[in-house]
Amino acid sequence: MNSQRLTVAARLALVLALLLAACSDSGTSTSTDEAQDQSPADAPESVERVRLAGLSRFGYPSPFAWVRGPGWLVTGYVFDTLLWEDATGEPIPWLAQQWEESEDGLEWRFTLHDDARWHDGQPVTADDVVFSAEYMTEGPGADAAGFASRGLSVVDEVVADGPSEVVFRLSRPSAAFEEEVAMSVLIVPQHIWADVDDPARSRGPEATMGSGPYRLESVDEASGSLLFTANEDFYLGAPVVKRLEFVPTDDELLSLQRGELDAAETALEQPVPEGLLDALEDNPQIGRKDAKGSWNRMLFFNLDQGFPYNDVRFRHAVAYALDRQDLVERIMFGRGEVGSAGGLAPNNPFLAEDLATYEHDAEQARQLLDELGMVDTNGDGFRELPDGNPFRPQLLDSNRFSANTPKLIKEYLRDVGIDLEINILEQAAADEAAAQGNYSMGLIGFGGIMGDPDTLRTRYSSDAPGASFNRAQGYANPDFDRLAREQLVTVEEDERRELVAEMQQIIAEDLPTLSLYVPDDTVFFNRQVLENWYYTPGCSPCGGTRNKHLFVTGQETGF
Repeated sequence: MNSQRLTVAARLALVLALLLAACSDSGTSTSTDEAQDQSPADAPESVERVRLAGLSRFGYPSPFAWVRGPGWLVTGYVFDTLLWEDATGEPIPWLAQQWEESEDGLEWRFTLHDDARWHDGQPVTADDVVFSAEYMTEGPGADAAGFASRGLSVVDEVVADGPSEVVFRLSRPSAAFEEEVAMSVLIVPQHIWADVDDPARSRGPEATMGSGPYRLESVDEASGSLLFTANEDFYLGAPVVKRLEFVPTDDELLSLQRGELDAAETALEQPVPEGLLDALEDNPQIGRKDAKGSWNRMLFFNLDQGFPYNDVRFRHAVAYALDRQDLVERIMFGRGEVGSAGGLAPNNPFLAEDLATYEHDAEQARQLLDELGMVDTNGDGFRELPDGNPFRPQLLDSNRFSANTPKLIKEYLRDVGIDLEINILEQAAADEAAAQGNYSMGLIGFGGIMGDPDTLRTRYSSDAPGASFNRAQGYANPDFDRLAREQLVTVEEDERRELVAEMQQIIAEDLPTLSLYVPDDTVFFNRQVLENWYYTPGCSPCGGTRNKHLFVTGQETGF
């Protein structure tokens, strides 16, 4: 989402241009009263149905029961955020038809769409936005809203200024406010949730009654089967795609080839037979879009576990022992790249130069382990701790991801004398163990590394709010914390870029985590159903098949 921050005047000009630019094929105006009710010439005709791969293990699509990024994203079909983004990754009007930032960066004002309605017909008001923020910070939803409410930590108060004006007052400026609040916080109806004391357990029609472009008709959490139908009264115009079906499947690409799906993505780590790729590419009815990835598999060290994990030489030794390029070749058949040691995607615009690369060097790894006093004292081929006790670290992993990665890591570490034990759990259990710090080393897969670089603060800063499965456990560096706070309040992009570069240098040296690899993204689709598929920079949950902007507009830009 890495949008360049604009002056108030420039932002308002952009918003006005976007608001006046287009409307949906239904002819419903999406902006100001002066906008003309007309459809863009390139707007596609209505699409009756799009079938996508099911989303099991991502929870229930309410604002307090979704799991991980994909769960949050499909919940956003039903519940709106104030802003969203088009194919460029820039913020665009959504529930808020216009917005502005004060000169000091401490106040953000949003004007809601006059025609916004909850699915039961009641109007969406500024009071609903105020309620949502308070419910997710001080109310019952504080522990259940997940990362979607994390950005609210910089907000002192949210106040309504009339029925459609809402003002966020911040304790400090936030360079990531648009992404972490306006594009992330799902707005909920006060008249539904005000009396709900345990939102994470809430199910049924009221729990999924939002203001968004789709209504949830059915859901099966176990299989990932979901059915959404278009909200024809959506304030931005009736969605182009009328019916979204998420269908359980063991292999997306095969299901697309058999005509059971209308679009499919290459699995993050699953090897794809070249014959299947060739068959899809040779089919004139099948289109293809590619993008550099924003998801990665990262190795975490829990520094709270003490020696040797809290010694940087051990972390460096493990990094040198791993052959990450070999992982790219063997896990993804070369369709990806080695991750950056600084914690951002290799193609992130904020990526720093000249970071340590830790290219495979088993001899360097052995020397560092020798320095630590970790040697093989009993002749079994594996190193013991300096006091002579056995050393058999446990590697936490999730069954959602490739089991070949931990096996290869075990091989690499065996080569330098470390006897690794692999502990694979169900995804929910693995995420909980990671969030609670119940591991010594962990393999964790997650996205967002292409998004706003403030993700570094939320992952590595010792004073970042909340527990998360991808927080660096036990890591604390005062210099990093200082830089993390400074970049958040720095709105001048070049200055912020310098601060973020310093943050990456520290992470690459301290190495509390190591990004192993970043798979490339590819989506195949049936041209006869829907043509304009795209990847959104910085929105890893969107993938190539799940971005609601496309389903609403049928286009890459505009409404």
